Amino acid sequence: MPQQQTGGGLFSGGRIRRPVPNERPHLTRCTKLVCSWFLSLLLVAGVLLFVVYLVVRPHRPRFHLTSFSASGLGGGGGPVVLSGQIAIRNPNHDLAFFFDRILMSIQYRDAEVVEGKDLTGGPLYQPPKTTAPVGFEGVAVPAGAATDLMARDAAGGGGGGGGHVAFTVRVRSRIRVRVAFWGSHWHPVHATCDVAVGPDGQMLPEFKDKRCGIDFF
Repeated sequence: MPQQQTGGGLFSGGRIRRPVPNERPHLTRCTKLVCSWFLSLLLVAGVLLFVVYLVVRPHRPRFHLTSFSASGLGGGGGPVVLSGQIAIRNPNHDLAFFFDRILMSIQYRDAEVVEGKDLTGGPLYQPPKTTAPVGFEGVAVPAGAATDLMARDAAGGGGGGGGHVAFTVRVRSRIRVRVAFWGSHWHPVHATCDVAVGPDGQMLPEFKDKRCGIDFF
């Protein structure tokens, strides 16, 4: 059936078909320009972030137990006195570290014999490419069952010692990273250092400067 023109549209098959409105080319062009600009901005921002990451390339701090000793292992019913030093190394070229108070605990046979020893007395700032020594001295383990077992281990008769006494030094703190004028939020950091001393109370050579395990949680 032929179509007939009416005042409001085309008449076909008993129905009036309204003409489809013409597209608005200026709106379509504007939408495309906005989308192109937004995608280009995202691409540039992504490239800049990637370049900054490659330049900065952040590395975690490194903890090393550089010295450790335990005097008084000869028995006699007295306390055992622990001393040592931990080296905190910042390997980054451009990043500085801010540490909150650094606390230390020492475990012997899975039991804490030293708990919550404050090593810094306050916050610690560490510039890039530096090593910060943090020491402790004269930390006494009171005479008791633990010191008796240490003396037996040192003598090689404790069943788990074999002529040496093993300890675990745990360090905990909070850390922030700073580069130029930008600084991050605080993050908990935990380091675990295994060490053993001989019958003379001095650190065994294989544990000197051994790198400690580190966790952020």
